[in-house]
Order: sequence, then C-alpha cells, then structure tokens
Amino acid sequence: MSLCINPQCTNPQNPDNILFCQACGSELLLEGCYRVVGFLGGGGFGKTYEILDTRTQTTKVIKILINNHPKAIELFQREAEVLTRLNHPGIPQVEPNGYFIYFPRSSPEPLHCLVMEKIEGLDLNVYLKKRDYRPIDQKLALQWFKESVIILQQVHQQGLFHRDIKPSNIMLRADGRLALIDFGTARSITQTYIAKQSAGQVTGVISAGYTPSEQIHGQAVQQSDFFALGRTFIYLLTGKEPTDSLIYNSYSDELSWRNHIQVLPQFADLLDQMMARLPSQRPQNTQIILQKIAEIESYLNSPLQTPPPQTPTPPNRRKFMKFLGFGGLGIALAGLIYAVLPKTKSKLVVSRLGDGDYQTITEAIANAQPNTSIMVRPGFYQESIVINKPIKIIGDGSKADIVIESPDSNCILMEADTATVSGLTIRCTAGKNNKKFYGVDISQGQLTLENCDITSDSLACIAIHHATADAIIRNCEIHDGKASGIFVYDHGQGRIEDCYLYSNTLSGITIQDGGNPTVERCRIRDGGILIDQNGKGSINNCDVFSTTLGAGIEIRKNGNPAIENCVIRDGQGSGVLVDQNGRGIIKECKIFNNRLSGIEIRNDSNIVIRECKVNRNQQYALYVHDRGTATVVNCDLTANVRGAFEIDNTSQVQRSGNQE
Repeated sequence: MSLCINPQCTNPQNPDNILFCQACGSELLLEGCYRVVGFLGGGGFGKTYEILDTRTQTTKVIKILINNHPKAIELFQREAEVLTRLNHPGIPQVEPNGYFIYFPRSSPEPLHCLVMEKIEGLDLNVYLKKRDYRPIDQKLALQWFKESVIILQQVHQQGLFHRDIKPSNIMLRADGRLALIDFGTARSITQTYIAKQSAGQVTGVISAGYTPSEQIHGQAVQQSDFFALGRTFIYLLTGKEPTDSLIYNSYSDELSWRNHIQVLPQFADLLDQMMARLPSQRPQNTQIILQKIAEIESYLNSPLQTPPPQTPTPPNRRKFMKFLGFGGLGIALAGLIYAVLPKTKSKLVVSRLGDGDYQTITEAIANAQPNTSIMVRPGFYQESIVINKPIKIIGDGSKADIVIESPDSNCILMEADTATVSGLTIRCTAGKNNKKFYGVDISQGQLTLENCDITSDSLACIAIHHATADAIIRNCEIHDGKASGIFVYDHGQGRIEDCYLYSNTLSGITIQDGGNPTVERCRIRDGGILIDQNGKGSINNCDVFSTTLGAGIEIRKNGNPAIENCVIRDGQGSGVLVDQNGRGIIKECKIFNNRLSGIEIRNDSNIVIRECKVNRNQQYALYVHDRGTATVVNCDLTANVRGAFEIDNTSQVQRSGNQE
C-alpha cells in the first residue's frame, strides 16, 4: 500500500505500484525515491509516517509539518539543520538532503518534510508505563544516565542545546541503546541568540516538571538541559512525574524524592546538583558530569577495603633525649626549643569543613613555607587569593566541586616568581558589583595554571601583562569572559597549550602592545583570536571554529603573528582578516567553510601565505583591497563560491604555484 500525504485527500490509500494518487492526483513517490507505507502518529503541528526508501530498500521515517505558522516552520527547519550537523548513534541520522518541501495537488500550501532514520523501540515514558510505572534500578539508571550525558555532549559540543529533554524525547532502541529525539526546539548559542535573550525576544519552551525557571522566562542555557535530564531520571528512579504531589511541594517548589528510592548518596547528590535552582549552581559542562559518573563507577567497582597496616612504634622520646645527653632539664629545654623554632610542612590541607589545617586558602598561603603544596578540598571559597611566594595550590577532588569565587577583586593575583595552580573552578563575579577585575591576573613571574575551569563576568578570564610575566596555561576550559578569554598585553609572554576557549564575548585570545605568547593545540569557539596594536605571537596547530563575531583570526594595527598548521573554519565572517597595517605569515593552514572570504587583506596590510588550503568559503579564497598586499605561494584556492581572487586596482598580490 502507498499512502497519499495530501491533507485534503479523501482517500489516501493506493496500490504500491502507481505514481500518482487515484483520489487527488498528488505524487506518491516523494523526491523520486520515498514511498509512504504507514501512519505512525501525529498532533496539531505535524504527522509522522513510515516510508520505504526505494533506492536502498530501507525503512525510514518522514515527519510532515501540517501547520504553516512561521514559528512552526522555523522550529521544523531548525530541527532539520541540527540533525544534519550531528553524527552520533544516539541521535537520529538525517541525510544532507533529508529536508524538502512537497507540493500536494490542488493544495493551497506546501508541506515541509524531513526524512530521518527510523528508531525501533519505545520512548522512556511509554517504556515506564508498560512496566506499570515500576522504577528502574540504580545500575540501569547509572548506565542510561551516562549514555544520555554522552549523547548530550555531542549536542553541546556543536554549540547547541536541546531545550526539551524529557522521558518522551528519549528512545530506548530494541538493542538497548538510547537515542535523543525531537530537536525542533534546539537552539544554537550565538551572539544573536544572546542578544535576543537579553531583550526578552526568545520563546520559552515549557514541559511541566522538566523545564527550569530560567527557560520558562526565555533565558535557556546549556545547563537548562542538565536540569531537565536530572528530572527525567527522578521519574525513571521513582516512577513518579516531577509534578506528583507525593514528591513535589508546589508551595515551596521543593522536590523530595530521596526517601522513595535507595541509591548511592554520590549519585543522588549529582542528580540534585543537576536540578539546582540556578544554572550557575549546576555542573558547568558535560565533561564534569562524566567525571563525577566515573568517580561513582569507581566507587561501585572498588574492592572491600583492607585494614590499614600497623604504624611502626616511634622510638622512645626519653631514651632519645638521654642519648643526646639531656636529663629531665634537657627534655624541658628541648621542648622549649621545639615550641619556638618554626615548624615546616611540605603539604597543607585547606577544607571548609574544618578537617584540614586551614579553612581558607588565604590563611594557608600566609602560613606556608616556600615550595609548600596546598591541597584544597571540595567546597565554595569566596576569597581573593594573592600568591606572593613559590607554592602549589592543588585541587584535592573534582574541580567542579572546588570553587573559588571573588565578587570584589581578582580571584587570583600573581606576585611571586613562580607558582602552580591546578584543578580548580575559578569564577570572577566582580561584574555584578560593577567592578573591573580579571579572573586570574598575572603581572609577573611564571604561574602554571592547569586543569582549571575559569570564567569572568567582569574583564577577561586571564590577563598576562608586563615583560616579567611568563605564564603557562595548560588544559584549561576558559569561557564566558565578559571581554576576552585570555588577554596578553604590555609585552606579556607565555605558553597557552591544549585549552578550550568558548563563549567569550570579544575573543578567545587577544594579543596587544607587544604581547608575544605561544598558542598551541587549542580549540577556540565563538570568539576567535585578535592580534592587535603591535601584538605578536606564534599560533600553532589550533582549531578556530564557529566564530560569531568578526573573523576567526584578526590581525590589526601592526600586529605581526606567525600562524602555522591551524584550522580556521565555519565562521560567520572571514576566516582571517588582516587590516590597518597588519603583518605576519600564514603557513600550512586549512581555511574553509567561512561565510565571507577565506582571507581578507586591506588598508595597507601585507601578509605572506604559504602552502595553505583555502576552500569552500562563501565568497573568495582571497579578497585583497584598499592598498592590501600579499604573497601567495603553493596554496590550494579551489572550490570557493566566487572564485580564488578578488584584487582591486589599489592592491598587489605576488602569486606562484597555486591551484586556482
């Protein structure tokens, strides 16, 4: 049987060997290959059918929008765009041409269609109903929870968030794997979205019991997905909807679910953190959640603890003192000497609970000897730390649980020749008090900052400045800076290695006024790299992508960097912009799929480009104008929409050995 999808058709059932509907004359072979064979379901906005792909003889699903309201069309097209970008077994697969518009015979409006993989199985809401709402056990919950977070990680890494996670939008395949569906409400994190959000122009997507308050008010963020996922697993573990009066108090807006199940306290704590009232109180990203899951799994799989070995009996103090020649008076004298001489410890422990040496990091630094390691246990430390001696400050636990926040100053100010800070979450919140500070201010010495998560709502997350500053920033996540993620200026130096910089307002990295860092193997999203006002630097093996403001890399006002082996892609502007006497060399880079030209050179700038691949950009490979100058050697400049070069009559390009 072949079904007609014309909403006006009076008899949609047809034999499967004809091409046009016998009742209304609409085409039955959609896009020349899809034959509709069964109705799966539908509602006010759309219908879902099972289809046969006659080219591959495989069964797929087609979603058809039957509501032509502009907002409905926008959501439908967004789902098509999102699913095309994602490639993971936990997400329905959509072919590049899976979205199309179908015109039924004699119908006043077209139908918007989306073909995708058919997922055999049940959504988790139906699954629990078929179990008579019998909750799943902890082992299965932890397995599914981990799988869901991994799927969500794929979504978030594309700069997206789902906005409608709930049991009915998670499918359990017949082979036991999960899949996340219904991406019609997914949003991309872009400057345009943030601007609309702040102006209150974003539609709030609401699923009762699963949607956090910020999303209800049109202020959804990636952490909104964590709230909804946490609520989903409360439903699976208790068999009760989050709005059920047995576990939810609507007057106090409190969810009291722990008494209804037995799970590890660590797992329960993680779910409660996922559902925290404010987004800033939830895990910052999926990697942090996966780390916590790994810790829970390690605890579950650990063998029974064996008794600790007996501590050797220390030598008799009195005999020892007599051996030294002291009598009873000698013992007293020795005790006095011990009391007045400074005591040294190679390690100090800071704990907010009072079970360490000190309760604040500042107090520990004041009492530490040089080269002491200060171990910081999980807790919330609201203080501004001044490092004025060579020490190590090391997080003793998951960095997501060790938070340093300063509302009135820098979180960390470096005033020593050398120091190390590792494994912390660092949040500068001075902006809410209209104060201007950096998250980490390095004005001298070599601070090694590694494995940290750093944000700032005031200035940049990290500042490296003055000629004596030579920092090492390694394996950090640096995001949501009010200005740049990292600001290197006034001849500051250092190495920035293996970091992930994203969602910073102006740029991921800004280099100015003689700043000269080495940037290697970093991933930089949303805001790219700006080399400005005599900035220098060596930028190697970096991935600069999805820039929303300006070019992926901008070289301005006598900036003069060396850029080598980088990928600069998928930006909303040019891949590289060289402006106002910009200089430098670009070597062996891949620059592709940018909305404007691959490289734009203008206003008395002069750049050398060697052995690069500049392809698939929406305008030219190179756009040289307004007295721009370039030397282009042995580059692949093919497959750009408007061609290889656009050079105006005021500009000059020396080129040789290129593919154009």
